[in-house]
Amino acid sequence: PIMKTPLILILILLSSQAFGQKKNNKNYLISYVDSTSGKELIGYKSLKGDIIIKAKYQNGSDTLFKMAIVMTSQSEFVGIDRNDKIILKPYIYDNGPDYFEEGLIRFVENNKIGFANQDGQKIIKAKYSFATPFEDGISVYYIGGERIYDNGKTQKQINQESGAFDISDLHWTWGGEVTEGGYLNKYGQEFQKVTELINSKRDAWTKDGKHYQLNQKGQLLKN
Repeated sequence: PIMKTPLILILILLSSQAFGQKKNNKNYLISYVDSTSGKELIGYKSLKGDIIIKAKYQNGSDTLFKMAIVMTSQSEFVGIDRNDKIILKPYIYDNGPDYFEEGLIRFVENNKIGFANQDGQKIIKAKYSFATPFEDGISVYYIGGERIYDNGKTQKQINQESGAFDISDLHWTWGGEVTEGGYLNKYGQEFQKVTELINSKRDAWTKDGKHYQLNQKGQLLKN
């Protein structure tokens, strides 16, 4: 099931994840609030107090090392760098941007999903119709298909039958006309089959039948 998470909590979690991993790095920006326009807008300034990015965002991460997730005036989530340049658009999984899981966040490009790190570097190319967050070094991916909701219907079917119907509270799984499905590690290597993790190891087979062992981080172990 997909649970709703308040937007403020999501952005706090995103900030704390980044800050926790880079707490020894003092070269970062901090968010500030400007209410002179009548709205509370978020910008970023240096630790010395110099304004680097003027306040124009509806919300945003507390800190900006190399990337911050912010909400624009059009209520769109984007990842920006310290030059206020959009470097990616995070995957929206519920009512907010994706979480970092095992150091990576899903992003969307040309309606496909890829993975980026906390600096905003695109580590895995956006080529998947859907991919799950990483868990023990493995993501499940699909090429083709669509969301199938608990009532067994697609979003298109629901819209046709119910008009402008709010589907945000409906649970879904990925299905439909999937042309390829498999498993992915954080290095972009794809596998057709993987076993459960036992004693921090799992077996994995590629599409051409090659057999490997992976550790808990999804790394290939030497045979």
